[in-house]
Amino acid sequence: MFLRREFGAVAALSVLAHAAPAPAPMQRRDISSTVLDNIDLFAQYSAAAYCSSNIESTGTTLTCDVGNCPLVEAAGATTIDEFDDSSSYGDPTGFIAVDPTNELIVLSFRGSSDLSNWIADLDFGLTSVSSICDGCEMHKGFYEAWEVIADTITSKVEAAVSSYPDYTLVFTGHSYGAALAAVAATVLRNAGYTLDLYNFGQPRIGNLALADYITDQNMGSNYRVTHTDDIVPKLPPELLGYHHFSPEYWITSGNDVTVTTSDVTEVVGVDSTDGNDGTLLDSTTAHRWYTIYISECS
Repeated sequence: MFLRREFGAVAALSVLAHAAPAPAPMQRRDISSTVLDNIDLFAQYSAAAYCSSNIESTGTTLTCDVGNCPLVEAAGATTIDEFDDSSSYGDPTGFIAVDPTNELIVLSFRGSSDLSNWIADLDFGLTSVSSICDGCEMHKGFYEAWEVIADTITSKVEAAVSSYPDYTLVFTGHSYGAALAAVAATVLRNAGYTLDLYNFGQPRIGNLALADYITDQNMGSNYRVTHTDDIVPKLPPELLGYHHFSPEYWITSGNDVTVTTSDVTEVVGVDSTDGNDGTLLDSTTAHRWYTIYISECS
């Protein structure tokens, strides 16, 4: 996650974020209980990536010692790959797991937890990614961190899909991990994989052309989940050329409460201000709570 000691660096960016011209409000929709159940499940998969026991022992069952992934534990999900390359740029970390109960293949990326992650987080210049889509630019740090593991992850996903062809492929992550999951999902969809993306507290990852492209990829569904006035989804600001893809699933209830369907609104439209981006305050504590304390293991 974005650690509290680093918020001095991002506070100034928050001021820029609120200075950007606001687009017209977009469409809002209620969500179903099925969508909420899935948000809860994949928040727990994202939480599991913060636990060291799940990133250093491939072939083991996922567990969370702090008790914030009971649905994952009950499903008996087992990792087929765990990765933590602390010597590489951005230290991309996480796991690929097979969930026999829900018939899922899940790629989960850990959020920021060390200096390497923060170097990538704050390396927010835009770089051309024309190999992904025409006119698209992406956050340099996120893209270069993905490139470190792209070949390995792609081959592992290919093997998993071959072994479990009837399972649903899902990418997920929180904060920095959400950004990496979004990059990975965009690239793998271009390679022909149909997959769903469940992201929590994701910062913006690229320019308007990229946001439009991801919104329209049609190779699976996007669930970009935000929480009240979480500061991280407001960064990097639009004034630096960054934009969010659609839709957004905005949790409006507070911290440490049970989230119901009436607490989550689907906000449709690129750069909508009907959700998190329309809030005036910027909260760091809201970034930690996504139906559970998502970074508790860090």
